Amino acid sequence: MNKVMKVSALLSATIILGSSLATVATVPTASAAGYKTINWTETADLGTMDPSVVTDVVSFDALQASGEGLYRNDKKQKPQLALAKSVDESADGLTYTFHLRSGLKWANGDALTAQDFVYGWQRTNDPKTASQYAYLFSGIKNADAIQNGEDTDLSSLGVKAVDDTTLEVSLEKPMPQLKAILTMAQFYPQNKNFVEKVGKKYGTAAKYTLANGPFILKGWTGSNNKYSFVKNDKYYDAKAVKSKKIVVQTVKDQNTGYNLYKSGKVDFTNLSADQVTASKKNKAYKVIPQATTFYLQFNEEKAEFANTKIRQAISYSIDRSQMAKKILTGTATPADTFTSTDLAIDPNTGKDFAKSSAVKGAIAYNAKKAATLYKEGLKELGKKNITFTLTTDDTDGAKKTAQFIQAQVQKNMKGSKVEVQTVPFKQRLNLSSTKKYDVVISAWGADYADPSSFLDLYTSDSSFNEGSWKNADYDALMAKASGADVLDPDARYKDMTEAEQIIEKEVGVAPLYYRSYAVLLNPSVKDVITSSIGSPYDWKYAYKK
Repeated sequence: MNKVMKVSALLSATIILGSSLATVATVPTASAAGYKTINWTETADLGTMDPSVVTDVVSFDALQASGEGLYRNDKKQKPQLALAKSVDESADGLTYTFHLRSGLKWANGDALTAQDFVYGWQRTNDPKTASQYAYLFSGIKNADAIQNGEDTDLSSLGVKAVDDTTLEVSLEKPMPQLKAILTMAQFYPQNKNFVEKVGKKYGTAAKYTLANGPFILKGWTGSNNKYSFVKNDKYYDAKAVKSKKIVVQTVKDQNTGYNLYKSGKVDFTNLSADQVTASKKNKAYKVIPQATTFYLQFNEEKAEFANTKIRQAISYSIDRSQMAKKILTGTATPADTFTSTDLAIDPNTGKDFAKSSAVKGAIAYNAKKAATLYKEGLKELGKKNITFTLTTDDTDGAKKTAQFIQAQVQKNMKGSKVEVQTVPFKQRLNLSSTKKYDVVISAWGADYADPSSFLDLYTSDSSFNEGSWKNADYDALMAKASGADVLDPDARYKDMTEAEQIIEKEVGVAPLYYRSYAVLLNPSVKDVITSSIGSPYDWKYAYKK
């Protein structure tokens, strides 16, 4: 995800969520008329229903409710064919031919064809659209050239409608993550006649939105904070949709949301750290992990942080378990890898990639090592002590986290001084991108279920590498993973494991915690599927008894 918009989504009230809350219905053919309306809350307003320009997760939720692409994630976060009934892949991994289901329709009755995918993909890649997510098309033939303005012919994009039900996708290089990213809204079809008819108003209100998925958006004016989704009878898999209606309202204050839940007016609410303690014994209490890592990023253009021992000392100074328990109650798990948990399974081990790639003791609390490495680092730098500024957001949670780290570092690195700088979110992003910081608390959440969603960020030439950390071996391994080994899953994951272990050992960044959400979900609401990647919630199978 574009760094600015990705971190905006992560640190806003609504963040990409974790693994399944419930099992997908095994008998999804019941009539929607037999179930009650689900009353849901989001902690930020719906921003847009334009799949080309969407960036915030509330809008991703809404688009997933009303739309669908070639694939849709199942309850295990695995992409499964959706609007496509089958796919043929060439031996070299450069051509995919998708065969669409017959009789697909838009909610207005128009036929949905392969040309709708061509139009939607071209529109997203068109520089005039200014899509923040267009970079996900990188690897599809001519996508980069079109986005950079080098190729002005949108028809040269590697997507072609062979006929109404056959879509051909051509790649410049194999993309192991292709199926995963094809679940995202930017790869949804778009109805050209409808989009051109409503023009600039497209996606700005319910009446300027056209559904092709499980539900139709109703009642959203573009600025109100309450709207609903009603079952779309023209959806090809409508028989699987149980709920007739889902009502969503924005509740930014967690106390308000908590009170609404307790009074039975809503079925779902996010909890603050203070509310977690009071809710743990409630059968509605859930902790939902995310494929999101919060970490310290070091500005290595400054000598202190180009020194590996200083970075290691800072990392060893932090008791992540205490931070998770006392500061981030119910919303964090101590991290020992940069790549988050709940993201991908390593085919070599059959285990969570993050867990199998962690180097024991590399990212951990060790006061003795912190003190020793600090002294050694100071000697190498020719300094007696270091003073640095730790930059973070101006939210209560961010402030408390920074203050905890400040106390830990000053305690375990005797003589050091840490000043905490709290700034508005957008200012922090600007300070990070312009490298006007010492150390900053940052975050990243996966866009797709593959370790490269994290590890690609810190190659030497990555525009997201705002700390300027460089390691030739790391670069070589990631190049192999996307090049020579790209078609060999075992070799590719071995490359990424070794790369992950390098960034851990060198503390290219200092992982702090994996983000989770503590929530209350009405036990009468069943089969809501959540994901640690992409859209947080999928209500396709959800129902309320």
